Amino acid sequence: MNQISFVLIFICTLLSLPAKAGFLFSYGLNYSSEKDATSGGDYEKTRTFHDLFLGASVNQRKTLYFGWNINSWSSSIQQGDAAENTYSLLEMGPKVTWFLNEERHWYLTFEWNPYAKGEREKASQSRDIAGMSYGAGLGYRFRLSRLVGLGAGIHYHSLSVDEEKIGSTENDVSDKVSHLMPMIELSFITK
Repeated sequence: MNQISFVLIFICTLLSLPAKAGFLFSYGLNYSSEKDATSGGDYEKTRTFHDLFLGASVNQRKTLYFGWNINSWSSSIQQGDAAENTYSLLEMGPKVTWFLNEERHWYLTFEWNPYAKGEREKASQSRDIAGMSYGAGLGYRFRLSRLVGLGAGIHYHSLSVDEEKIGSTENDVSDKVSHLMPMIELSFITK
């Protein structure tokens, strides 16, 4: 099944939802940076992770939301005088957010992104990469108003790279990149 099939299934699912469905829009952000300037242990590492989600409620209590997820992230690491290694990716796919109570405070998220494409640079050589990713999260949302909430969570994200292209040469690879990260989130929920 290709990416177009997933988008069509998603659109058909949204169109079949009841007219009184509530909607959830959330944006999550993680930024981390660390640096070691000790003799013989020089390294510098940064990561920026953006997570967008638009979903519609699929149950009567409006605690379960199904929708479309978009991740955009980049990371870099440099050790000593070696060349900097970087990743820059865009990922998309279905996601579920489940609030554990009707007050919508504690929540769990699960996502699967069959579309994951971008670039990585290793040993000063740029490569186009493709694969898929999945993720899960646990968080708490503070209600700022009837519609707006601010939350914090811990998220696990895993990327599997299965295609790599250097110039015109394509290679099958089997690489994994995973993150366990805190994230702050801003959300809007309609009734």
